[in-house]
Amino acid sequence: MTLTARRFFGCFLMIFAALLVTAPCQAGVDWEVSSTLKTPAAPLDIAASLDGKWIFVLAEGGRLLVYSEKGALEETISVDPTMDRIASSGLQAANIPDRIYLSSAKHKTVQTVSLDFSVPINIQGAPFLGPENAPVVIVAFSDFECPYCGTVGGLFEEALAKYPKEVKVVFKQFPLAMHKQAQPAALASLAAHRQGKFWQYHDLLFENQKSLSEAKYTELAKKLGLDLERFNKDSKGAVSRQILERDMIEAQQVGVRGTPTIFVNGRRLKERNFKDLQQMINQELSKRTKTGASR
Repeated sequence: MTLTARRFFGCFLMIFAALLVTAPCQAGVDWEVSSTLKTPAAPLDIAASLDGKWIFVLAEGGRLLVYSEKGALEETISVDPTMDRIASSGLQAANIPDRIYLSSAKHKTVQTVSLDFSVPINIQGAPFLGPENAPVVIVAFSDFECPYCGTVGGLFEEALAKYPKEVKVVFKQFPLAMHKQAQPAALASLAAHRQGKFWQYHDLLFENQKSLSEAKYTELAKKLGLDLERFNKDSKGAVSRQILERDMIEAQQVGVRGTPTIFVNGRRLKERNFKDLQQMINQELSKRTKTGASR
């Protein structure tokens, strides 16, 4: 290296060092303690759901503490007291069940705990069958052009017959974009609902599922003796559109991606058969019995 090159390189290093010393520091982190959880037992490890809605604390004495994002203790689950580490997976919004993984260094074991959270669903003003104040509420998000939606009515009829005082079935709209007549049919059913004939119109829509059209909606309304002028106005009115949009937004918020999607007291029914539906109904009734006995 020549003398000139050495001098240039030396000057460059001195200038660079001076810049490092004199330049203001741009990096930094603003932070604050946003919440503090007071646990009933000493925490061993902690994890959170991917959507941030749940915090899981593994505590001494074999306790798995489930906190909401607001810091409220929602559930205490008994687990193997030798477990000392915790991890979580799952995303309910994407229909991926929440799971907790517990491990024990002492016993060299890993356990999986599956969690089934209930989601709040607004059913105010929605059409329903069964007692208004029934302890078990079945909510079905449905599409009148979906071939599978027309087959679940039998499940609900069987549930209402077996649990006439305990079960209520609620219908919520979720017309799929792939079905061209799904939204118009939903709006027509809401117009019929405003005249007290939702379920009769609901049945006729599914019976005529392959021939849905504007003319058919009017024909079915006439068949039920509806006020046609009012029906046509309501089916195209802002109120029906707002109800439909509200149902669709809520469906997406609780993780509905297809139809029919059924919830029992906010918990998703995984298999559309009466055996699984009855099991979930009985579980909800059992919770109610335990709650009543503990008072």
